[in-house]
Amino acid sequence: MSFLLYVPIWLIVVIITLLSIIVDYFGFKIMHKIYHYEHLEKFHNVTSYIFNGYGLLYAVIIAFVVFINWSDYNNAQDQLYTESNRISNLFHDVQGFQEPYKSELMKNILEYTDSIYNIEITEMKTGKSSYEGNLAYNKLWDSFLKIDVRNINNPSLYEECLDELNKISESRRFRFFYLNNTIPSLIWVVMLFGCYFSFSFSFFFGMRTKFPYFFLVIGFTFINIIILYLIYVLDHPYEGVNSISYFPMQKILEHFKLIMSTVK
Repeated sequence: MSFLLYVPIWLIVVIITLLSIIVDYFGFKIMHKIYHYEHLEKFHNVTSYIFNGYGLLYAVIIAFVVFINWSDYNNAQDQLYTESNRISNLFHDVQGFQEPYKSELMKNILEYTDSIYNIEITEMKTGKSSYEGNLAYNKLWDSFLKIDVRNINNPSLYEECLDELNKISESRRFRFFYLNNTIPSLIWVVMLFGCYFSFSFSFFFGMRTKFPYFFLVIGFTFINIIILYLIYVLDHPYEGVNSISYFPMQKILEHFKLIMSTVK
């Protein structure tokens, strides 16, 4: 199903529209073949009462799921922004050290940023993660921990950089947490059955003039399906054409390379 994340939104709209038309057409055909409109009309009051109660329950579930996933989607974007800012801060902070620490730390930060953008993010775009396998991350930590504080000219700067590195590690962990923080399968089952019963219930109603009602039901079915697609997109913040923006990480990587080229 992950291929749906890479389909352009205009094509998704076309597919869902066609799907809604096909489903509703055959749904009406089958229902009105079994029950005539006059027969269904007798039970409209009872049917509408049940439909309203059911619709309220389904709407509450959908509202909560959309809200939670939208929040997680925005949090995933904020974490990437935060991580980019902290890495940039650290890169500029270490320039306050004397050589050879300055050049080594700047180089290691550049390598780590490059590994984030070209390895970790590339894997996250496919739904994979390699949290334990980033050698540049381990190398960056080692380069800081092996520094003898007694040999540097600014111990307070070292403490500040170490604190920044801890915050970078925290942002990195959150980035991977949001990758694996997906909707439980049971909730998907509830929403899929809820969507099915939602538009299927509309087949128990009708109008003497069929076409206006038929188009209304198509619109109702379309909204139900596209909301599920919205939830699916929000549940995969790092994948597809509607993924979060990786522009901040790209820009600081380009900035680091430019600075390192002038240092050389």
